[in-house]
Amino acid sequence: MIFDANASLGESLYGPRQRPDELLARMDAHGIERAVVSAFTPPDLDLRRANAEVARAAAREPRLVPFARLDPRLGAAALRELATSRDEGVRGVKVDPFEQGFVVNSNLVFDVFAACAEAGLPLLVVAGWPALSSPIQVGDLAERLPALRVLMAHGGQLAMHGLGIMDCLAVVAAVPNVWVESSGIPETGTESLIEHVVLDVSPDRVVFGSNAPINDPGMELERIRVAAVPEAAKEQMRGANLVAVLGA
Repeated sequence: MIFDANASLGESLYGPRQRPDELLARMDAHGIERAVVSAFTPPDLDLRRANAEVARAAAREPRLVPFARLDPRLGAAALRELATSRDEGVRGVKVDPFEQGFVVNSNLVFDVFAACAEAGLPLLVVAGWPALSSPIQVGDLAERLPALRVLMAHGGQLAMHGLGIMDCLAVVAAVPNVWVESSGIPETGTESLIEHVVLDVSPDRVVFGSNAPINDPGMELERIRVAAVPEAAKEQMRGANLVAVLGA
């Protein structure tokens, strides 16, 4: 089974958009059976409305696994949104420290992430924003909350200066509740980040993600296909590892 850890629905305030039927068509074209879905930050910034739309889409289509988008700066309001989204059936939470403007390991947002851990909801972090969500910052958050399962989107490589690659590897080696989500990692082939995590740490610690519609699912699957790791590890990355993170 191919299980996508990171796809978005709705319309982004930055322009990208994707309807559920468009995502399902992309999934079918590439043999992707299931996908974690969350809302883009919408132009009206109404995450409550956006989360409700994602929950309704997932209720109609069981191949879609809903994650809630939260603005953890909002404190009590974010905790209420977490509770409401849980009632709607979400299976995890996604945050973007750039779009919502916070430092991922700041005490300002810690209580919201502690609530995610207490609820047993994995956290997908858009990682690699300088000074907001570097691999070291994501690792610090995960180390402080050992019950929180953290998916580090894009391998923490959004800055794309190369310095975060070894930081990500060090974090995964040291902090057992961090997984690498593979979309957009800016290098493939021999001795890539994916290969180092699999061979130097564990084949259990990478999950395939497409970042659709911003990235192409076929190209993202190529990152897994060309990795110089055993075929059994590739199978794990395509689906089984995410199943284990989600607990189902």
